[in-house]
Amino acid sequence: MTKLPENPELLKLYRNGFSNKEIAEQFDVTVQAVDWRLSNLGIKRAPFRNSAKEILEAAWPSAETRRTEFVHLNRARDLYAFLRRQLGDTGLTKTQLGSAARFERMVRDGDAVLDLQPDSPEGPWVLVPRLPSDERMVLRWPEGRPVPNGKLREALDLPDEPEE
Repeated sequence: MTKLPENPELLKLYRNGFSNKEIAEQFDVTVQAVDWRLSNLGIKRAPFRNSAKEILEAAWPSAETRRTEFVHLNRARDLYAFLRRQLGDTGLTKTQLGSAARFERMVRDGDAVLDLQPDSPEGPWVLVPRLPSDERMVLRWPEGRPVPNGKLREALDLPDEPEE
């Protein structure tokens, strides 16, 4: 078993969105060791953030799709805020709640879903017309990828009534 990197390197991994599990695997340590070190640095992982990332990784694995190159773009941020809101995250800021509402309006008003198309001239995050196969989901689920179940699956659905 190796040891975790120095705090600045560990914080860099955390800020770059690596999960505690990914960090643990990279350094051949336990997830608990990573949790403990981050906790000592005042960092508590938020389960809603992790769940939203898990949904996106299930749809578009970053190693295959380059998704993480595009997370800073508005539509990606709005989708992420929407997923966190749907998962029940009460810690969203006013700005994040606005992003979630904007995303929902965009999908609802356009009768569309969001798709990741990294090489599209329109940009990587493209609104495409909703198909019957999309059901109530807010994104176009890639063919052949297993759809999450339970709360993660429910978070992908457009609410019955628009959020205010």
